[in-house]
Amino acid sequence: LGDAVGLMPPPPVHVEPLMPAGPRQRRGGAMAFLLDIAPIFGWLRDYPVRSALAHDISGGVTLGCILIGQSLAHAKLCGVELIIGPYSCMLGPVLYAVFGTCIHSSIGTGALICLLVGEVLVEHGDSVEERSRIAPFLTILVGVILTLMGVCRLSGLVRFLSRPALSGFITASALLAMLSQVSPMLGLPDSAGSIQKVLLHQPERLLAVKWPTLLLSAVATGYLLSAKRLKQHPRLKPLGDFKELVLLGLGAAFCAAWDPPGLSQAECVEHPLCVKVVGRIEPGLPHAHWPRVGAGDWGLIHSMLPGACLVALVAFLTSFAGAKKFGLEDGYQIKPFNELIAIGMCNVGGALLGAVPTSIGNTRMGIARQCGVQSQLGANVFVSIFIALAVQFFTPCLFYIPMCALNAIILIGSSHMLEFAHAGYLLEFARHKEFGRDGRMDVLVWIVGFVSTLFLGAFKGIISAVVLSLLIIVLQVVNPHIALLGRQQEPPQSGVPHQPPRFRHRWVNMRGQRASGGLVATAVEEEPGVLVFRFEGPLFYANVDQLQEWLEAEELRRIEESPVDYEFKAIIFSAIAVPFLDTTAIGALQTMIRSYADRNVLFLIANTFANTRRIVAETLGADQRRALREDLRPRLASCTTVDDFVELVHANRALSKERPRPLIRTTSSLLSLASLASLNATPPKGTLADRQWPLQRRPFSLACDRTPDAEMGRFTASTPALLSLARPISPRDRAAAGRARPFDR
Repeated sequence: LGDAVGLMPPPPVHVEPLMPAGPRQRRGGAMAFLLDIAPIFGWLRDYPVRSALAHDISGGVTLGCILIGQSLAHAKLCGVELIIGPYSCMLGPVLYAVFGTCIHSSIGTGALICLLVGEVLVEHGDSVEERSRIAPFLTILVGVILTLMGVCRLSGLVRFLSRPALSGFITASALLAMLSQVSPMLGLPDSAGSIQKVLLHQPERLLAVKWPTLLLSAVATGYLLSAKRLKQHPRLKPLGDFKELVLLGLGAAFCAAWDPPGLSQAECVEHPLCVKVVGRIEPGLPHAHWPRVGAGDWGLIHSMLPGACLVALVAFLTSFAGAKKFGLEDGYQIKPFNELIAIGMCNVGGALLGAVPTSIGNTRMGIARQCGVQSQLGANVFVSIFIALAVQFFTPCLFYIPMCALNAIILIGSSHMLEFAHAGYLLEFARHKEFGRDGRMDVLVWIVGFVSTLFLGAFKGIISAVVLSLLIIVLQVVNPHIALLGRQQEPPQSGVPHQPPRFRHRWVNMRGQRASGGLVATAVEEEPGVLVFRFEGPLFYANVDQLQEWLEAEELRRIEESPVDYEFKAIIFSAIAVPFLDTTAIGALQTMIRSYADRNVLFLIANTFANTRRIVAETLGADQRRALREDLRPRLASCTTVDDFVELVHANRALSKERPRPLIRTTSSLLSLASLASLNATPPKGTLADRQWPLQRRPFSLACDRTPDAEMGRFTASTPALLSLARPISPRDRAAAGRARPFDR
């Protein structure tokens, strides 16, 4: 305010953080604990009075003027008495200055939090007086929950509120708040209900629209919408900065001159030309006292607990996100522990004055930095003092404030919370071929959060979105992405004359390169006879079976799409994206390494790191070495990258005389030729001798209605008849089998 009238010097370009960052922070004992809990005892001693006090006072007066108008509108949004809005902004900012760590944080009422508070209070109170009485109970619950979260270091709980879930929830809540303001802005009585109810069930009530109220609401909405343009003109900038305060002042002047004198509030509601005003508010400061809990209030408090948990989580999430952003931009540390304690104490202390739950206002934080606020004295303490003085001496001026002006402030403020643009961004993300699945899941979460909040309410809406988000996380962990890697040749680098072959190409996702078409500079091809893949995520008991199934399906695909003489030599597992392995996964990998080794197929693990490398070396290294030729086993310790293991595979195949045995597609009525060989079954003369069975390891289709005798290791007496039906699969048969149904195969 001082900047607007030219009484204060311009704000400095750079704001020096006044949080304790020097040697005092390293003290031990009680002083270190005190500075950790209440940072004000560290930075207040170093407060630069001469250079910072003027800017803090100017910023505090500016924020106070803005917060008075906003708190009145937010109190109406909560459904409580209007004076509770300014009451909520008195003690809370002082307590945040003691415990908080963000310089520019402005504690007060907020539109989103008041939306949730209003929905909780409406469920438990039918009248304004009853909701005003039980509001401190909800505020205490919110404060205690946040304080306990800080003491127990549970700031990570808010991470379960994903960005799409929160965006859909906020958009639906803001839309509901906007719709709830339409009926009062038309001059309809409170008994009419929401505009949706009027349009669907009582359209005749639209004939009772009060034209003075409608015109004043339209003017107020137009003025608030044009506030950004007013800020661009130096002479009109105060009208844009203090738009809420200017609107309430001009509206009060209009109603004082327009409304017929001598009418009570009840008579004004019925008068067709009267604009409803705030009315008389008890002057003076509130008396600090704990809310009195009656005999029936304990059940009320218990029923409000779920709503209080939701309000606490959303309050901390929105507050901490804004504080973290400003801390990163201005170069000071924001501690989640202190923010939880500070916001929790703000609400516990605010309940002494009958306040509604409060949080940090992100818009007011930007105004605080713009005004040159250099400490929490300007962002909170001086704001609290200014609001207390205004409530003490200027409460009678609130009598003629039009209610439709408060409705217009809520309407425009809620419109700024609509995040349909974020939904459009998610849709664009979902259309991307490489990120389609993840993008579609985010779109689904946004839609569920939006629709469930719109039709079921705020609490059930956010719970539905969070549950769906957690379910998607579980599904993504259980079904992680497995990337088939191909070799992309890279041109040699200039100035590097002798490059090893393994540095002249890289391994990329085959599916991603196929989807991107001609965007790749060089061709991507699979390594002949070697399956290289990357498992993206933790490998544990819930998804190791999927890995086995994927490997079998991919091996069968290669065999069936390749010539008859194709050799499947090895599988190389790139573990660069595997953060940890559990015992079930280790046991499954040991089984796979040994079973593939029995078929003369190598299973090697590359690109291990940190703890995964140690586990692989200690538990799986011996099995990998045992599968190699004896001359190549010492080379395994020096192999790290995929290229190293590819060279090792080719060297091992060159020294091995036995051909790898391929995997054969089978069903319950089909048996592989390799299984017959492992059971030492001997075919009858004249049936398969000319086909060099079983030396020629080729795929067979075999009709079989018996199972092998595990004890004898041979087939039953019907084996000759069954083997007489066996025949090799030609390329034509293989192609036909690919098109056939699974049972026919």
